[in-house]
Amino acid sequence: MKKILLTVLLLIFILPQTSAWADEANSEITLIINDFPYVFAENDARAVLKDGRVYVPLRVVANALDCEIEWYEAVQTVVINERNYTGEPVLDNQENKLAILINGEKLASNEAVGEAFINEQGFTLVPLRAVGESLDCTVVWQDNVVLINKNKHQETVDNPNNGSHETIAPTNNTVVDVPTIFGPSTLNAEEINNYLDYMKPFLKARAENNGTVFYDYPDNIAELYISIGNKYGIRGDVALCQALKETGYFQYGGIVEPWQNNFCGLGATGVAYTEEDTVSGVDGTLVYIIPGTHGVTFATVAAGVEAHIQHLYAYATNGELPNGTEMIDPRFNHYYRGTATYWNDLNGRWAVPGDGYGESIIRDYWQKIYNYNR
Repeated sequence: MKKILLTVLLLIFILPQTSAWADEANSEITLIINDFPYVFAENDARAVLKDGRVYVPLRVVANALDCEIEWYEAVQTVVINERNYTGEPVLDNQENKLAILINGEKLASNEAVGEAFINEQGFTLVPLRAVGESLDCTVVWQDNVVLINKNKHQETVDNPNNGSHETIAPTNNTVVDVPTIFGPSTLNAEEINNYLDYMKPFLKARAENNGTVFYDYPDNIAELYISIGNKYGIRGDVALCQALKETGYFQYGGIVEPWQNNFCGLGATGVAYTEEDTVSGVDGTLVYIIPGTHGVTFATVAAGVEAHIQHLYAYATNGELPNGTEMIDPRFNHYYRGTATYWNDLNGRWAVPGDGYGESIIRDYWQKIYNYNR
């Protein structure tokens, strides 16, 4: 038995039998997984059309869902388990063809849904829709592009920890409840950087597909959020995840520009600044307003991170800044001072209307980084 632990997404979409598919061998299939184009390695097999269906190689469509893959050569069986599945596979394949077990259930294999096969290069390819539906995914076909998204189901972890609303350390694939803004970081900088490195090819491919520019991550961004967050007692790992949400993984695309080092939309109201707008009470060499821009501009990455952390601090407490710190958030004394204990308390305050805003920071960003490193 050869066991491979992979983050894998395996799905299928049955394509219409029309003349558009007459030359299937020449049809190039693009996979968009959870909103990001899948980037094929040079030596990997590609997604293919066969008998009107999309097939994908097991080891190519990796890194989107936490699954374990096991190959049992003696019985020609592929076993795919989600990480929270604990059952043992029943290996009783007596048919003269490849078998697929998903979470202990044998996947139907016939002409109606497609059959797994091994291509000439030795890659195992599986029917995308049949496997995907068994893994609770949604697939949409559009102009030779397969849009693949894992369905989300809300679950909570009943294990309070460190004064949080709920623990921030979930079991894999469990959507956690929202923790407090104050508290220690659970993720470290290395874990965050691991995930950001994984995401980079997807972001580059998306930029290329959209005809936009890819912007590299700000220097030492993970280290800065963790260290500055610690200085204020704020969960820096979650704050960075908020920055990922606000900036689209630092690709922006809205009214704030990447060079402004504004990672949370501070001062971006939809109305551009004019010559009459100023900032006060902060160091003018680090924080300034440029007419014609949206949002405050910070001279350095570190200044932008600290302003973000200070803004969260202002939401979470009415207290003074910690000793040894200098005011850098020009909007520190805002209306909502001291009104947010938990990240979902930012709903309707930081973001308007903001339904699910705080929950999304945890579910769609923090948890993905956590699961990737476990």
